[in-house]
Amino acid sequence: QRTFVCSTPSPAMAAGSTAFVASSGGHVAAPTWLALSPHQHCPPQASSSFVGPSVLVATSGAAATAVAALLALVAWPKRGRQRSWRARKTARKSIVAAVAAAASAAKLSAFGRAFALGATVAGSVAGIKEGVDGGPPRTHKSGGKPKVVVLGSGWGAATFMKGLPKEDAEMYDIKVISPRNFFLYTPLLPACTMGSVEERSIMTPVRRLIEGKAEYLEAKCESIETVNKVVRCCRAVRPSRSNEVAYDRFPEGDVEGKLIFDIEYDILVYAVGAQTNDFNTPGVQEHSFFFKEVQDAQKVREKITDLFEMASLPNATKEDKDRLLSFVIVGGGPTGVEVAADFADFCERDAIELYPKLVEHIKISLINTGDNLLSTYDQSISKTCMEVFKQKGVEVMAGCRVVEITSDVVKMKRGKEGEIFELPFGCVVWAAGIKEHSLTNQLKASLIQKNESVSELNVASLKAPVRGIVTDEHLGVRGSGGSIFALGDAALVRHDRTAVFAEQLYKAADIDGNGELDLMELRDLFSGAAEEFPQLEDYAAYLKEAVKDPSGDDGRMSEIAKVFSDALEREKLAFRKAFSLTNQQVGDRTTRKEKEAIAAEIDQVLEHDKSSMNFEEFRRLLESVDKNLQPFPPTAQVAAQQGKYLATLLAQGVLDGVQESYAETMGSEPVFSYFHKGSLAYLGGGSAAFDLPIIGAVTGPAAGVAWKLYETSAQLSLKNAALVGLDWVKSEIFGRDTSLI
Repeated sequence: QRTFVCSTPSPAMAAGSTAFVASSGGHVAAPTWLALSPHQHCPPQASSSFVGPSVLVATSGAAATAVAALLALVAWPKRGRQRSWRARKTARKSIVAAVAAAASAAKLSAFGRAFALGATVAGSVAGIKEGVDGGPPRTHKSGGKPKVVVLGSGWGAATFMKGLPKEDAEMYDIKVISPRNFFLYTPLLPACTMGSVEERSIMTPVRRLIEGKAEYLEAKCESIETVNKVVRCCRAVRPSRSNEVAYDRFPEGDVEGKLIFDIEYDILVYAVGAQTNDFNTPGVQEHSFFFKEVQDAQKVREKITDLFEMASLPNATKEDKDRLLSFVIVGGGPTGVEVAADFADFCERDAIELYPKLVEHIKISLINTGDNLLSTYDQSISKTCMEVFKQKGVEVMAGCRVVEITSDVVKMKRGKEGEIFELPFGCVVWAAGIKEHSLTNQLKASLIQKNESVSELNVASLKAPVRGIVTDEHLGVRGSGGSIFALGDAALVRHDRTAVFAEQLYKAADIDGNGELDLMELRDLFSGAAEEFPQLEDYAAYLKEAVKDPSGDDGRMSEIAKVFSDALEREKLAFRKAFSLTNQQVGDRTTRKEKEAIAAEIDQVLEHDKSSMNFEEFRRLLESVDKNLQPFPPTAQVAAQQGKYLATLLAQGVLDGVQESYAETMGSEPVFSYFHKGSLAYLGGGSAAFDLPIIGAVTGPAAGVAWKLYETSAQLSLKNAALVGLDWVKSEIFGRDTSLI
């Protein structure tokens, strides 16, 4: 790999030229000048013919040295990794060959290319910027126009369509099918609780998003037939009364006036999202409000206004007012915290003016099963959140679990053995988590049927008790043959598990063929397989330090090679850690374990002989190791970046829904890499919290201003950004609107 650095621009390049990075695996036919400084010209020889991947860079000013150093750093681990692998290859030939055969879903992309993809994703605000249009018409490699069906209109589907340029979209026949004809900017939905932001300000019509790219059908997908590649959809054609508008547009079952139709696909983009999880708690469906859609926010807003008006009536007793104005939010995550914060702002600023006689009866309770609010954030943010809520009079009931909701009380208990106690309420908002969409169960069943006589591995992955449909690292659904991609909350991107390859790995490691693995064989296996299975890295490092050859000489690796290998491994791990602070592949998302915990885990598995293990013990160890794998979080950030990534795959004009085209794309494109921009939440009273990579926690009023600026600028369109900004100003000057419509 070569890096060409030129300190001068060509006449065609401006002095302030922006950075350009490209890679090529062949011949550069025409001379190319690369600008790093605006003083003199780069000689044409710098871009002459070459063989192998190269990196070309153009920027301006004093950035030349930094850019060159960065590119060298990105390129170096790849070269070093290859040399390290060659150094170990002869000694561990039998192990490596079997590991490579067992792990058929090996990583196909270079580390530097994944880094470049992450940088591209990082450059777009909120991951939802539109693909660049204006290029010449393109032709799909197949010569036809593959049929693409997109299910959903949430973050994954919207950013996929937004990121696909029109000239690339013209290579396909695209249909978007969703019962919701708009995209909803969900991070600001809690701000709609009492009208800080109006609902339509964060809604973007689907037809505006896909204009000139695809056709939209307002319908609900009832089933997916993966063998024949058909989705069955439904919609009510017309209500029984012509003047009725609030009719059920997507009725369940066989009812009169229901239209059913089938749509064929070559490629299916599955982005239906998830559903609110009630954990089978009695009374949740009947007596609480979910908070996931615009209709939920509207219902909560109407209910709260209605309760205030009822409590204002002259015949309302003190007990009635206390019960009616008791507001309960279940769930201590970002949604629950922000709903409580927005409502607390309303009570503190607006209710005191509109309902001065009722303020003393208002009670806001936030129920959380854990001890900390916003448990996925920095611990200092959780502490700040508790302090803000205490000042605003929000009671945080930590460590409580709801066991039932009746028409007038919430029944809960502390811990598993605590006594049940009751909390009267006027309104309950349930924001306690999500579960997979009901359609996902049907899709899994169809894929299992398709793979039963084809692939036991795919069937095992599809039957795994996880939320969402399991995909590989290119977002392709397991067992779909390259015809289905899943995005957002509907998907579970998962690295290959080791347990499913237990038999192959065991045979590969048992070099002496005695039917058991000693600790040296286990050490060598984990060291060789850690490249394919990142969840083994910590175990390999522990065994490498703890297990030594009895002779004092490592017969499998020369001491010179071992010195260089250890140094290279330290550099590679250091680079990976720095890289993963913001940019993560799913294989990087493993729970790190200390050496003591690994030692205890291995010791627990070795029941009989502490110096060797049989196959059953080895399988249990791999199952324990696989538990350290973590999926990407179910957030808008992840879904948006997945949609953008999938748009780049289809833009290549190769995918057509068959395995061969998918394999070709996998071989040429890097895996999905998640760039974590940080987490944020509104805490109330003008304060917010940012949990930023590298920087850490930032809280306070300044963070509150930054939160509003970010959420405004991250809107999908200029119109939405303008509306949201005006809503902030309007609510600050004139207060929130409590009108019942």
